[in-house]
Amino acid sequence: MSYTIGPFAFATVHLIFFAALLVIFGLAWILGRIKAIRVTDAVFNVVAAGLLIARASFVIRYFEMYAAAPWQILNVRDGGFDLWAGVIAGALVAGYEIFKNRPLAKPLLISCVVGAITWGSLNGLYQHKYGQKLFIPEVRVTTLDDHPVFLHRAYRGQPVVMNLWATWCPPCVREMPLLEDAQTRYPGVAIVIVNQGESATLVREFMEEQGLEIDQNLLDRNNDLGNTIGSFALPTTLFFDKHGMLIDTHVGEFSAARLHQAIQAITRE
Repeated sequence: MSYTIGPFAFATVHLIFFAALLVIFGLAWILGRIKAIRVTDAVFNVVAAGLLIARASFVIRYFEMYAAAPWQILNVRDGGFDLWAGVIAGALVAGYEIFKNRPLAKPLLISCVVGAITWGSLNGLYQHKYGQKLFIPEVRVTTLDDHPVFLHRAYRGQPVVMNLWATWCPPCVREMPLLEDAQTRYPGVAIVIVNQGESATLVREFMEEQGLEIDQNLLDRNNDLGNTIGSFALPTTLFFDKHGMLIDTHVGEFSAARLHQAIQAITRE
């Protein structure tokens, strides 16, 4: 689900996207050399337009949530993109580039199509690899009072937002108020925070210092949950529907808009 490279953490889906970009631009460069035309410039315009419009569409849909913290609009790491808006924008720009320079048609289309196939294939392999982990894991954690909780038993039957975090993780700390607020905003959803590898005393002190009250506050002293789902970066947030099926994941800090989008997905009938 995620990988760490030195001090940096990457979601697997982001690495897949970067791999697809590498294929697109690498192929565009090769075809451009063969055809003696600047294919990479056209590909850049297509990709840039797609990403910008995908982001703009998402921000417009959830503008009220960004209004309270407008700087979050620039934080594209929150994953807020509308796929089909970006695809349509990219296709329109590709058509314009071809209209301006007809010889671009074949190499531009080949680069974009092969890149899209690469993204789809790698994403499909990733989903297949982790297909057996699409439900709430059979992991034993504890409450702050050291009572055992079996996640797959305790949280089936209701939508669940499950956040893996630690007190030493700055992005985890920043998103805690959003999770606290979500308890009130989404009363039918279980908001569960699962601390990774720290003691009950440390977690209690942290919550008191931050003035936070999150009801479902659990401890995973041996990092069993992170190891089971294959995520080695914090924070990681898992979104399960009422059947216990994993619908969405987010590695890294999320915005209020991204959290709302994911909760909409798990509460949809």
